[in-house]
Amino acid sequence: MGKAIQDLLNEHEAILHVFTILDKMLTSSNVDEERDLNFADELVHFLRIFADECHHGKEEGILFKELENRGVPNKGGPIGVMLQEHVQGRQLIALMSEDLLSADLEAFKLHAIEYRDLLRQHIQKENEILFTLADQIISDEKQVELFEQFEAHEETVIGHGVHEQLHAQIHAWEILYQA
Repeated sequence: MGKAIQDLLNEHEAILHVFTILDKMLTSSNVDEERDLNFADELVHFLRIFADECHHGKEEGILFKELENRGVPNKGGPIGVMLQEHVQGRQLIALMSEDLLSADLEAFKLHAIEYRDLLRQHIQKENEILFTLADQIISDEKQVELFEQFEAHEETVIGHGVHEQLHAQIHAWEILYQA
């Protein structure tokens, strides 16, 4: 696995772990609406910053462009499918945010489940199809270069140290929901 692809796989693992914590919240018999609304608000922030701006930003602005340059089609190809799913994810994040404005935890849960299910399938497709292809057609040297671009993207788009703060947030949620 090349360095750029490994970075994206690691982020997928973090996102999937957050979904495990979400599942704990959704199935908890210890209902605490204030705690759950607070978690939901933090989760939406995490999804916007980590999953969308950082992770999807790296894919859309760097990896997908490199794949297109190497002949992988966008329209009618795997990149186009991934981009459409990113749009669907953004729409669901917006709905979750609206649910929180009205403190509608039940509507939030429904949209969160829809988002979780979309992203789990999306991640599986990227891991098994697109990233496998990327590893085959992008050299290790080029992947190091892409990884450096990923690092620069993180610094300019989400800011210094934010990635680490978001990982600390995951740890706090693990404690909150014993995940």
